[in-house]
Amino acid sequence: MGNSGTATGTVRLWMRDDDWGVIDSDELPGSCWADLSAVDDHDGELRAGQVVEVDWTEPGPTGYRCRATRVRVTDELQTSPGA
Repeated sequence: MGNSGTATGTVRLWMRDDDWGVIDSDELPGSCWADLSAVDDHDGELRAGQVVEVDWTEPGPTGYRCRATRVRVTDELQTSPGA
């Protein structure tokens, strides 16, 4: 069984048409894949640059070290997305 935890991160990208995205954080073991089902109600999607709190678990889907089990928006946008 893999590791899990909670981290603060930034949405790197959100594929609106496919309902999934990627969250980055120094607190995560790698890029974190997230799909719409993990997002707490926030207009049903995320946007690149949003600051989020993410509950995560390993392993993630192919190409991603972990996957989000819950995502909560903490701030609308950073001044520098991905920073």
